[in-house]
Amino acid sequence: MTFVLRAATAALVVAASATSAFADCSQEVLQAFTRQSNTDMVRKEMNLIGEQGPFTMTIEYVKPNRMRQVVKTLTAPDKPTETVLVGTEAWSRTGTDAWQKLDKSTTDQIVSFYKSTFAETPGNVGMFECMGAETIDGQKVRAFKGLDEPKQKSPEQIEAEKRGEKPEEPPKNEAVRVVYLDTTSGLPSRIIFAREGMLDKPIFKEVYSYPTDIKIDKPAG
Repeated sequence: MTFVLRAATAALVVAASATSAFADCSQEVLQAFTRQSNTDMVRKEMNLIGEQGPFTMTIEYVKPNRMRQVVKTLTAPDKPTETVLVGTEAWSRTGTDAWQKLDKSTTDQIVSFYKSTFAETPGNVGMFECMGAETIDGQKVRAFKGLDEPKQKSPEQIEAEKRGEKPEEPPKNEAVRVVYLDTTSGLPSRIIFAREGMLDKPIFKEVYSYPTDIKIDKPAG
């Protein structure tokens, strides 16, 4: 009886330590993005794949209400699509075409995007496991791997378990999310989605920088 009690106590300690470790890692990532939302300027550069093939997207944020988004495709890199938000007004153009003021509905969507991706303090960023320190492109970072959050069972799954049946497992996402934080500033450095064991070949990559000289003004004319 004593052995069982000790074993159970040890298991609880291990479980509590693991839960605490995950919570601490998740909290550190949340604090980093909270700190980012309190910075004055952020530049975010992404490599993506769309219906027309690979393209890059650069988004610049300037507090309190300015944003610039530039999208470049590999097939027409000299004709980027540029969108600018200043306060409650937004404009867009392709290449060197004239700027076109966007309608209120589209502008409202852009304002909402600005708030949700930069201006507002995040309430939750998910669960993360600490992966340790490393150096990427000469920058010292700490890596955190996203964990799948437990999902609530559906009524069908609960009924199947009551009947002694094994419910069908939903397909697992092969890609994992990894967040890198700069060890000096504590700010997010990059986010990737990649398959396990292939973190050096991400499916998606988002790189952050924090300039102090970004200027976003209303387009001339």
